[in-house]
Amino acid sequence: MKLIRGLLVASAALTLVPVAMAQQAKTASPTHTLIVGAMTYDLQGGEVGKIDSMSGETIVIDTGMHKAALPKTAFGSGPKGPTVSMTKVQIDDQVAAASQKAAAALEAAMTSGAEVKGKAGTVIGTIKEVKGDQVLIERASGPVSLTKKAFGLGANGLFISLTATELDAAAKKATAST
Repeated sequence: MKLIRGLLVASAALTLVPVAMAQQAKTASPTHTLIVGAMTYDLQGGEVGKIDSMSGETIVIDTGMHKAALPKTAFGSGPKGPTVSMTKVQIDDQVAAASQKAAAALEAAMTSGAEVKGKAGTVIGTIKEVKGDQVLIERASGPVSLTKKAFGLGANGLFISLTATELDAAAKKATAST
């Protein structure tokens, strides 16, 4: 068996969760410029968080506790700057709830026989066993053990962010160093 210790494939450090309850702010269109680093406010003027990044119609706000992706249409304008209709606490609560739901779905998907795909979208193996924090993947080239943190759950099922070739290279390197 090949064991890859500490291989963090799917990073849990950044949780981007669309906040489903984000409603368009009461003002029709923002007059404040939406730029990275700008502070955003709730409708009562309380700080919500800084704009962390922007991509197309999605704006990521960093509340200091979480990062949340909001649609550009959720922003309005207030006396202090860009506004959203939710408070910092409401956004943090929704992101935490969504993260817990996603973690539970991932845990439920890690069952014996479940296919695991690599970053190229191809099946790289199937789960043979889950013991504690370790997941044993059965592969044609031999079993590989990864931590649960290495897995993500997408629309096409379980995945890791390595190709089969990259996983084999990492397993070979881990075996050589033990």
